[in-house]
Amino acid sequence: MKIERRQFLHLAGGTAALPVVSPAAAFGPGTIIPSNSIKIVERTHYFAKPGLAAEVLEIRRKASAVRLSIGLPAGEIFVKHPGGDGSEPDVAWQCVFVDAAAREADLAARAASPAFESVRMQMRKVDARFERQVFSIDTL
Repeated sequence: MKIERRQFLHLAGGTAALPVVSPAAAFGPGTIIPSNSIKIVERTHYFAKPGLAAEVLEIRRKASAVRLSIGLPAGEIFVKHPGGDGSEPDVAWQCVFVDAAAREADLAARAASPAFESVRMQMRKVDARFERQVFSIDTL
C-alpha cells in the first residue's frame, strides 16, 4: 500500500492534534502515579447480606465521596458482573499507592475522619462479609 504525500501529511497532522493525556488520567481515577518505588494496591471486597447489594454499592460510593472530601483519591469501584461464577463479591474497591508510606498516610487520614467512620458503620450493617487485600505490583 502506497500513501501519497498529501494523505500522509493529513494523517500526521491528525495525530498531532490529539489531546495529550496525563498518566493519571490514562490509568483512571484512584491511581497515584509512582516515581521509582514499589506500588501498593489495596483492594476491598464487600459481600452483601441477601437483597442488599444496591445498598452496599451506594455506601461504597459515599465512602469514595468522603475520601475525596478529606483529600484522598476516590479509588475505583467495581460491581459484580452477571458472567461471574458467583464467588465474587457484590462490590469491590481498589486504590493504587505510590509506596507503603503513602498507603499508611491514607489509612491514618481515614482513621482520623469521623465522616469516614460513619460510612464504615453503615457498611457493617449491610455486609455479610468484608475482605481487605494488599498487594505490591510486580514489574514485568
